[in-house]
Amino acid sequence: MRINNLSFKFDKNGPDFFKDLTVEFAPNQVHFIQGDNGIGKSTLFNILQGNIEHDAQLDASVTLDGTTYKAHNNTFDTRFTNQIHTVQQNYNRMIADQFTFKENLQLANLPSHPGLHSLPKATIFDVMQSFGADIVNTPAHSLSGGQRQLLAILMSAQKSTRMLLLDEPTATLDTENAKMIIECLQQLAVELKVTMLIICHDKELVKKYSDHNCYVLEKNSDGQRLIKFES
Repeated sequence: MRINNLSFKFDKNGPDFFKDLTVEFAPNQVHFIQGDNGIGKSTLFNILQGNIEHDAQLDASVTLDGTTYKAHNNTFDTRFTNQIHTVQQNYNRMIADQFTFKENLQLANLPSHPGLHSLPKATIFDVMQSFGADIVNTPAHSLSGGQRQLLAILMSAQKSTRMLLLDEPTATLDTENAKMIIECLQQLAVELKVTMLIICHDKELVKKYSDHNCYVLEKNSDGQRLIKFES
């Protein structure tokens, strides 16, 4: 995915928050985004989701899978935003505790209009098994924190997802579960052909798994946010 010349203001008469920002993310890979608190990481995610205030001002286009979508009336075309899904920090709100891991995935795969629906992509279960995650029929309330996070991520990767945005997916996990989640994400990105952007403050984790896919948001002397590739 490529973001083209993104300019954004929280208020039409206010200063530029982003100014002509252009950045490209290689497809079907995991990319880490770092930066100080309040620098604009969540704002960038909100823009990509089409979730900004009415009195803001957005001018940009994005290119995904060879198709370019231009922002109009402060949001991107739903043909683009429908391909973007987000896993929030409070991922527990996504999960129905009374259902099993598999049943939650099936619920996430329901169409807009109820009817017969297919099982989740078989690849998902293949990836889980490769990590020894024999939890398909386990009730959600019996899952560990890492397993619940994995479930929320897999639920978001259903349907027409081409880009997955993750806000601190490992923030509440211990070291082993954090590694498991990142390794699983890297495999899912390839198998499901999904590009993933991860906000992560854990520099050691990023250093271990970024594989040169790390970007840092910074602020210049005018207060405008820049995004830099960090090798």
